[in-house]
Amino acid sequence: MLKPNTMIPAVRGFKELEKALASPHEVIFLLEGELIQLQSIVGAVKQANKKIYLHLEMVKGIKDDEASIHFLSKVIKIDGIISTRTSCLLHAKKYGLSAIQRGFIIDSHSIRTIINSAAQVKPDYIEILPSFSYPKLNLIKNETGLDIILGGFVEKKEELPVLFNAGAIAVSTSRIELWS
Repeated sequence: MLKPNTMIPAVRGFKELEKALASPHEVIFLLEGELIQLQSIVGAVKQANKKIYLHLEMVKGIKDDEASIHFLSKVIKIDGIISTRTSCLLHAKKYGLSAIQRGFIIDSHSIRTIINSAAQVKPDYIEILPSFSYPKLNLIKNETGLDIILGGFVEKKEELPVLFNAGAIAVSTSRIELWS
């Protein structure tokens, strides 16, 4: 369960992972990597008493099928997945993982797609990108009843109060300087 005003480090490599592990934040989004690296990455995250969510479509060597998600939950022991794909989110929930539905707001149709997918999947959270689409956050939040994470193009500390005041429970960013 995310606490209000949570900052989530979004990491792409080992250098960023080290900084995220040293940060005070309890949740890490892994945006890139390879299957061969996952065991050691997740082990380091667990040793630091943090949770790790894997962006399923961005990790090489993992398919977005039920068997891969089952493997990730039972062997690798991730805490959850981030995905744009309904089937992946449903499989994640089946195997006890948290599911974060990622959606990109590009027009009014994409908003409706996000809302309809959330009704089908019932994810734990919705992550909306880009962050500057925050004026539409309450529409999605009211229609789905779900907490929203904002991400993408979060570049300055001054942006954080605006995003949290708009109703975001959390903000994900790969900007290391915002993790402290």
